[in-house]
Amino acid sequence: MGATVEGQQDADRRLLCLVAAGDESALEELYVRHGPALLAYAEGLLADRQLAEETVQDTLLAVWRGAGSFQDRSTVRTWLFGICRRQASRRGGARRGTVHVPIDAAVGVATDEPGPEAVTLARADARAVAAAMVELPSIHREVLDLAFGAGLTRDEIAAVLDVPVGTVKSRLFHARVVLARALADGQGDGDETPGRAAATRQPTRQGGRR
Repeated sequence: MGATVEGQQDADRRLLCLVAAGDESALEELYVRHGPALLAYAEGLLADRQLAEETVQDTLLAVWRGAGSFQDRSTVRTWLFGICRRQASRRGGARRGTVHVPIDAAVGVATDEPGPEAVTLARADARAVAAAMVELPSIHREVLDLAFGAGLTRDEIAAVLDVPVGTVKSRLFHARVVLARALADGQGDGDETPGRAAATRQPTRQGGRR
């Protein structure tokens, strides 16, 4: 898998070199490779599809003009997301948008060890997880989008956000905790949750009362 990732990164660098030399088809290929993820990320930041599409167009224009300035300090993919984030900020900054994260990825948010939060997420209904994600603070939603929607590593996310890797880990961890808490609160609102059902039945078994 590592060789595949390296191959993709090499291909991105070759394409960017061609863009710097004025090859429009190379820019189109970069868009094919990364455009959908960039659009989803921009829409998550701006909560507006049209603004997100305009942001991606601005990003491509910036790439066309600045391809020669890429210094290979990060991956091309990371560089693209950094440009997209700056362009989105110019168009209105972060708003409460959707989170483009595969629901089954929520269980693994920010941890290598299963815990109570992971159990809660694993047992939750997909729609409940999606609804809880929308209510996350923007800094938590953004790292989820980058980690699970765009598939960036924690080092790459740190580069895009210009924060330490430890901050990325912390935000991912807190995102999982907040998600689990929201789901637990939601489950507590129903009358048929296992805990309440057991509490309701217990007096009948012990004392015969109804």
